[in-house]
Amino acid sequence: MLEVDKVLQFKEDFILYKLEVGEGMFWLFNIENGDSVRLNETSYYILSLFDGYKSIGEIRKYVLGKYQSIDCDTISEDFEELLNKMKKEGIFRRKEGV
Repeated sequence: MLEVDKVLQFKEDFILYKLEVGEGMFWLFNIENGDSVRLNETSYYILSLFDGYKSIGEIRKYVLGKYQSIDCDTISEDFEELLNKMKKEGIFRRKEGV
């Protein structure tokens, strides 16, 4: 179950990067240890919304709005799967004071 009111942001060790080549290349870098993960455009878009101001529920609404042509259940499942994977990777921290 999603914690829709929770506000997350990247830990200081992680950055998103978009390389403007062709259709674009998207990466998540751990600047502490040099690890990187190549992302698709959708994953990049979703992760870019975790700015420490929007709640998980608000981000989910943005994603559902952007991909209206896709079944809501499919989008919700994919969103939750990406979120859980990134939480396991330890890229997020809870926004302090929220």
